[in-house]
Amino acid sequence: MKKIQTILAVVLLSTFATQISAQDKNADGHDVAVKIPEVALLDIEPANNSITLAPEAPTEAGEFLDFSNATDNSLWLNYSSVVGSTTEPARKVSVAITNGSVPKGMELYVSAAKVSTGEGTMGTPVGKIKLDGTATDLVTAIGSCYTENGENYGHQLTYALQLSGDADAVASIDFDQANTLTITYTLTDD
Repeated sequence: MKKIQTILAVVLLSTFATQISAQDKNADGHDVAVKIPEVALLDIEPANNSITLAPEAPTEAGEFLDFSNATDNSLWLNYSSVVGSTTEPARKVSVAITNGSVPKGMELYVSAAKVSTGEGTMGTPVGKIKLDGTATDLVTAIGSCYTENGENYGHQLTYALQLSGDADAVASIDFDQANTLTITYTLTDD
């Protein structure tokens, strides 16, 4: 009886080994590389994005320029971003005047509203900033996200031209200083 049990065990092990061997010959595998591109894209919408800011001229003698309506909120900041958790965990948008200068006696400000659309880790607006030739953070803490593209998507930008707080602001205003400025937005690693 012991001989029958031994023979039965050898037959079962042999059958099991044959099945394992057959499975090895009937299956194969391969590697799949998954790549994620780095993305850092930014634009201002609409495409024709020139604006004009001007104080209103007085209509009565004895009054001065009225800056209360020297604002514009027709532009939108759109961006797409894919960050790396260890190499580039966050991005920011900075803004600066890169050509021209604000006329004497005046100051130019910009602010970005909270993002209106999109998905992901959207940036946080820092508030109203005074524009000059130095790049200043406008939106920070941008992660992997997208704002969608076009007008009414992303961050609405509001520009405001104001009389400066300098003591000689009124005296320094000169209509010959009217000019066109280039405002540059840059999406960079934080």
